[in-house]
Amino acid sequence: MSLRVVALVLASCVLHAWWNLLLKRARDKMAFTALFLLLTPLLYLPMALFLAGGARIPAVGWGCMLAASALYFGYFAALATAYKDGELSAAYPLARGVGPALALVWGVLFLRERPTGWGFFGVMLVVGATVLLVRVGRGKVALRSGLPPGAVLAALVVGLMYSLYSLTDKVGVGRLHIHPALYIYLTYAMSALAFGLWFVGRRGSEPLLAEWRANRTACTAVAALNVFSYLLVLYAMSLPGTPVSYVIPLRSVSVLIAVLLGVEVLQEGERWSKLGAAALMMAGIALMAWKG
Repeated sequence: MSLRVVALVLASCVLHAWWNLLLKRARDKMAFTALFLLLTPLLYLPMALFLAGGARIPAVGWGCMLAASALYFGYFAALATAYKDGELSAAYPLARGVGPALALVWGVLFLRERPTGWGFFGVMLVVGATVLLVRVGRGKVALRSGLPPGAVLAALVVGLMYSLYSLTDKVGVGRLHIHPALYIYLTYAMSALAFGLWFVGRRGSEPLLAEWRANRTACTAVAALNVFSYLLVLYAMSLPGTPVSYVIPLRSVSVLIAVLLGVEVLQEGERWSKLGAAALMMAGIALMAWKG
């Protein structure tokens, strides 16, 4: 794997962890989420118009994107909920670790994939890391932080949504051969519209305006980064001679970066416990992707 590919994937990891940090620091995390989701299709409209020329999407492809957009909706709603009370350094690795483990299970059940023993061992490592993360913050010193039960549940829902939309995306891009960037754009656009309507219907427009006034720069940054970070990975995988089986485990570095941002930038506690759990999580994800 070339240094160029490694640099692209590591840059993606940094950007993904960074926009999660910005979401965690938002004042009203659900309003912030609604705003950056609504901004994303606007920012990437030129790309979509360029790719749409000559694109042919079958009816089943639109159904796939509609299903994925509903899963994205659940993912972002649960992510905002997890960060409301939970720490970045605990919620992020929990969600990012559970997702690939469940995706492997869905691949066995629905796509007839046959993982190796190493793949299942990777799942066990992720489960062990999850137990460590959930236990972090239960002691007297860390009662002020960690993952309260509601945040644990929300982070697990994020992981579940991540696993299900990964399966759906695999069908849309891999089996129906929809252009990945166009697929992502259209799925985000449908999810953003649904999320925005849901938020305004539930809480009105004033929280959106208040959050925009307080965090417009961070919100615009997340709108750009949440798609761009994944486009970097797609570009890296498109380069000749790039083994996808190496790219995917390399992406797990984002788990370690998010933990470091949480404990160093946000001053969240239990540094070594979380770094240990993150390392175990990375090893499990790498085994599932590389040897699974």
